[in-house]
Amino acid sequence: MKETIGHRKRLREKYIKGGYDSFLDYEKLELLLTYSIVRKDVKPVAKELLKRFKTLEGVMKAPFDELFKVDGLGEGSVVFLKLISETSKDIFKGSYSKKDVTTISGTRDLLAFLRNDIGFSPIEEFKVIFLDTANNLLCEETLFKGTIDRSGVYPRNIVEKVLKHGAKSVIFAHNHPSGNLNPSKADIDFTDKITKVLNAIEIRVLDHMIITRDSYFSFLEKGLI
Repeated sequence: MKETIGHRKRLREKYIKGGYDSFLDYEKLELLLTYSIVRKDVKPVAKELLKRFKTLEGVMKAPFDELFKVDGLGEGSVVFLKLISETSKDIFKGSYSKKDVTTISGTRDLLAFLRNDIGFSPIEEFKVIFLDTANNLLCEETLFKGTIDRSGVYPRNIVEKVLKHGAKSVIFAHNHPSGNLNPSKADIDFTDKITKVLNAIEIRVLDHMIITRDSYFSFLEKGLI
């Protein structure tokens, strides 16, 4: 017990003196877990998490049910890790919500938010970013989950949401859990169709982004919009 307490104290002191970058990845997880698991050596748990999910980000984005499979992680620890992950979404969102998302920094922050929000999702999620006349965020919504060619994505529903939020332009985003950045024919056909519908009521489609864990595909950058 004394050895465990002493080790935890040394971890905290190392963090205070050296900061986040002075830690190895397993040590970062280890320090976090000391706040949710008491009176136990959490180093083996931290290393097992990294073994299973590869990276710190992979751990934080892992589904609840997968985290519960890790020996030594109870409900409190799982909730603690997921709460940190969800809180980071708010931080990313706050960084782009008060700026023109079409600027270099605005686009960078939007991509960071989207990657954090849906990049690690095991299922395909389709989001709409609603913007005002200055291209600032009004709100964002996940409108459906499931691939575009197998789920009902109705232009009418999107138009209703645009009018409800008083948006002047939109950005579409969805993830590819497979990691393949290439748009499918359904992705391209849908984007073309909804762009024409929204243009008819003077709403601009600024971009459609495909998000993965590691990168993104922009319809605008590739000349598809």
